Amino acid sequence: MPTLAYVANSNKVSVIDTTTNTVVNTIPIEAIGNFTKAVAITPDGRFVYVTNLTNVVSVIDTCTNTVEDTITVGSSPSGAAVTPNGNFVYVTNSVTNNVSVIDTGTNLVVDTIPVGNDPVGIAITPNSSFAYVTNAKSDNVSVIDTAVNTVVETISVGDFPQGIAITPNGNFAYVANQGQSVATNTVSIIDTNTNTVVDTITVGTGPTGIAITPDGSFAYVTNGIGGTVSVIETSNNTVIETITVGTGPFGIAINPDGDFAYVTNFVDDNISVIDISTNTVIDTIPVGDAPLGIAIENITFPCPTISDSICIEATRVFDSCIFKEEQQKVFELPIYQDIQCEIVETKCRIMDIIKIDDQQNLVDVKLQIKVFINFKSKCSNIYESKKSVCFERNVTLFAPESADICCDVSDATCACFQPRDIELASCHNMLHYIIKATVIVKSKKQVQIEVPLINTCEPRQC
Repeated sequence: MPTLAYVANSNKVSVIDTTTNTVVNTIPIEAIGNFTKAVAITPDGRFVYVTNLTNVVSVIDTCTNTVEDTITVGSSPSGAAVTPNGNFVYVTNSVTNNVSVIDTGTNLVVDTIPVGNDPVGIAITPNSSFAYVTNAKSDNVSVIDTAVNTVVETISVGDFPQGIAITPNGNFAYVANQGQSVATNTVSIIDTNTNTVVDTITVGTGPTGIAITPDGSFAYVTNGIGGTVSVIETSNNTVIETITVGTGPFGIAINPDGDFAYVTNFVDDNISVIDISTNTVIDTIPVGDAPLGIAIENITFPCPTISDSICIEATRVFDSCIFKEEQQKVFELPIYQDIQCEIVETKCRIMDIIKIDDQQNLVDVKLQIKVFINFKSKCSNIYESKKSVCFERNVTLFAPESADICCDVSDATCACFQPRDIELASCHNMLHYIIKATVIVKSKKQVQIEVPLINTCEPRQC
């Protein structure tokens, strides 16, 4: 079970085997001129999400160490964090002052949340319920309720907050305050139960990145201007050690066993490896230009080989939406006692598809829905009549090139109702009805998928 560190440097990502502390792979991300910054790995170690200042997030498949997807987010994405349940990636966009929410199942942006000015760092509570975002130019932290993706609290901290980390028990968030016009040297500690700052710690100059050991005992803070790492004992919030590393330390990550801390040195183009038991630098690993973000995870799954996989064809649904339409209709019918209606047929027709955003692959779909109704008198076999009701609706869908758009009426009902104007209801032979239709619209196409060949579909003998 290898433990790998993924490091963002310039326009690529270096992969370090932490057993040997050597670079075992280098993954090109974007064209020259791009800058990778933050790195986040899914809890199962299957995918790596890398923010690019060219307004996209690259998705690396750790089985092949290649970029398998590119997701457009807000302007100048800086930070990224995966929810501990692995369902979503939250990305801070420092220029557009918002957070993009990516569904890891589809790699689509499913929500955008306004936050403070220049959001940079982000951390998510162990129960996946809240995301804490540092807003550098607002000098505060936004607290997002991930159930509704809404900011529910704003907490004032120090000057120009950058990195943030949450203790494994979820009780405290540690915020590195780098300073803007003048470098500062503090870390703010937030009690996540009350969302108040309960302590402020003096560390080295220009604190930027922060990581907490898996047992929650220590917080390691990179001091970008001081060229050091401050070690905070979390039981009493005291700095117990200052470790000299390379020039311009920025990002920091601790391996899952809690034995070593890996620090990216932006100016020196290398990684300092700190032995946590002695708080000394035991190794230096050369990597690419200007390393920033770093993340470490165990790769616990078996990557399928060619002989262990098969290619299948399947229909992939890229986007879908469901909506309800309702009409009140007045039908002129002969007066028979107890006339009842029933839906006999429904039709959904796509009238037009107009592309509205080439970059996002968004289309406007114009729909026509028809509901055919049969009227019968419950007390007479003489009367029977058929009518139809027409609805029109426009919806917006994500539809890649050559995707098929289809629609279907999943449910339709009709019912007689009593209008408020009693005189109108009894006038002539007018009957009032409500017709409702529920419609599902999808964009989909046939795709080929390579999947692991695990075993047959036959049930095992118990």
